[in-house]
Amino acid sequence: MYDYSSNYYKNKDNLSRKITDLDLNFGIHPLSGDIRKKTGVDAIKQSIKTLVLLNHYEKHFHPDVGCDVYKSLFEPFEGAFSEALMTKYIETVINLYEPRAELEKVEFSINEDNNFFGITIWFTPISETESVSVDIFLRVLR
Repeated sequence: MYDYSSNYYKNKDNLSRKITDLDLNFGIHPLSGDIRKKTGVDAIKQSIKTLVLLNHYEKHFHPDVGCDVYKSLFEPFEGAFSEALMTKYIETVINLYEPRAELEKVEFSINEDNNFFGITIWFTPISETESVSVDIFLRVLR
């Protein structure tokens, strides 16, 4: 596993490094027959979404990696307190484990009647100046 404590991407000499990750849908490239890759901003979006949806103790040998957003869905909703708690979880996991992005803000859209919960995370990739958002939609099924 990558040593996130060194913050490789925040070094000024490494800003031009190409960002590449595997596509977690495991689609096959039609010409090469290999697994498709996510590059650039799409790779960072996929990584942030994976980190936010991961609970503590789900990643083998790394129980500290996780965000517990799913666990928060089943707690009684307390309005601003719940949003502040989940914002803290999200900020912590992104700042610790995603060195390629600088977090700007986290927004929530909540519909308690339909058990719908939306999270919009705004961030700036390290090598760019324009901010990007990633949307995560959660729904509690009963």
